[in-house]
Amino acid sequence: MKRALSVWHVAREYAGIAEAGGVKDVVRGLAEALSRAGGSASVVLPLYGFMEEDFRRAPVAATFALSLPDQDRENRFFAEEVAVRVAARGSVRLLLVDAARFSAARDVYVYTEQDETENRWRKRGTGHWDFHQKNLLLQRAALEAALALGEKPDVFHCHDGHTAFLPALLREDPRYAHALSSCHAILTIHNAGAGYHQEVWDPHFCHLLTGLAPDVLEKGILGGTVDPLLLAGSYAPLVTVSEQYARELMDGQDIRENGGLGAALRARGLALAGITNGIDPGAYDPRRLPGPVPFSFDPSRGDLAGKRKCRDSLGGKLGNPGAVGEEGPLYAFVGRLTGQKGIDILIRALRALVRGESFRRFIVMGRGDKELEAMLSSLADEALSGGRLTFLPRYDPDLASLVYAASDFFLIPSAFEPCGLTDFIAQLMGSIPVVHRVGGLYKVRDGETGYSYDQHTPAALVEAVERTTRLYSQSQDVLERIRRTSFAEIFALHTWDRVFADSYRPLYESLGESDIRGAPWRGDAWTQR
Repeated sequence: MKRALSVWHVAREYAGIAEAGGVKDVVRGLAEALSRAGGSASVVLPLYGFMEEDFRRAPVAATFALSLPDQDRENRFFAEEVAVRVAARGSVRLLLVDAARFSAARDVYVYTEQDETENRWRKRGTGHWDFHQKNLLLQRAALEAALALGEKPDVFHCHDGHTAFLPALLREDPRYAHALSSCHAILTIHNAGAGYHQEVWDPHFCHLLTGLAPDVLEKGILGGTVDPLLLAGSYAPLVTVSEQYARELMDGQDIRENGGLGAALRARGLALAGITNGIDPGAYDPRRLPGPVPFSFDPSRGDLAGKRKCRDSLGGKLGNPGAVGEEGPLYAFVGRLTGQKGIDILIRALRALVRGESFRRFIVMGRGDKELEAMLSSLADEALSGGRLTFLPRYDPDLASLVYAASDFFLIPSAFEPCGLTDFIAQLMGSIPVVHRVGGLYKVRDGETGYSYDQHTPAALVEAVERTTRLYSQSQDVLERIRRTSFAEIFALHTWDRVFADSYRPLYESLGESDIRGAPWRGDAWTQR
């Protein structure tokens, strides 16, 4: 019988509590899967100002003070009072880091419109000025909480650059190196794109911030900065969120997209594994009522009558039945409006597509880059679109579910995509994904579980849409087969329980077989699966 594992996830996000990107779903999915498998799952998470008031009344398990430098005040140190409150969501224990910096935050990572109204220098959508201090508060708090509670988790599972100093702190800081010597760490890189590394530009400031010695930080120097993702590779296994994204990072062909991280890992002989994320299919299963959508339907049996009702309902909610049309395919995009998501390509493709087939409709939903928002809004308003494009500059989870359910095809034109979750959701909702074949989107097999195209160009996307429109008109039997196959495959291969049992549990258990205290991790106990 396998022993019970104790894993502490350290993250800035958690689904249903503090949401921003895909990290939230991974942390919750893995924590709950571990708990269902009989393990002990905890999540160390900031107590943000926008979170439920009940969390602020949760009992305090530990208090301590941390001293952090302020780069805007000549690197002078200031004491930070921290409390760790204990709460729960289902079977997962939450260790909430209560500190003034987090209490003041109205969003996980960025300033809000209200922040900008109060301080014109804090522009909506830009990152918090003190993100380095926030990150270190979370990581130190995780280690301090372990000491205060007298617990030694088997694994500190760190998520993205926000927590990537923790593996080095665990092994190199004398306060933790001995007391927590039996603990191990791993780091999941959810996104290695520009802006996600959380690099510290001044190595001296990084020394003040982390307390790590210069020779330790030297292991993480990349382009003159201290890159915590690179540093972590010397102290813990690195995992990213799909096998193909791991290969692309290690190939290092496009430094613009990963800052040279893959090349630096190769130069140091460090390994990177790929484990494709899972999904909780129950949250998106359209067969359930009450469930994610107002009308049930079953893509696994070809029962799509409720899907048609969802399409009509969407038109009613938008106050414009013409937005979804009475016939022909409906194409949708839901996500962040950024270059990574390929919105520039999408806009250029839409300029051609809205001039085409009169019965085809497009819906784009999301927020992001203001310039991209303006371009989409202008295109939707132009007479040439003839009402064929609807732009929804917001994100409403309930409305997003209805868009998924109503659509026939789901567009994912990402420039790069570490894993992708929207393709999974679309497959569950009977919306066939049409994807740029890159990164984690390789899991969409052309003609089997969706459609894909190779070139990241407007012309390639236009051709993919034209191709699927022809199939909609001429080969509904082919589309039904794809819907059935892709729906069934989610339950067979991509649930979090399956991903945990097949990949993460073996990884966690392998950590106890190798001594990586301060020694470079070279993947000896873990190979890509």
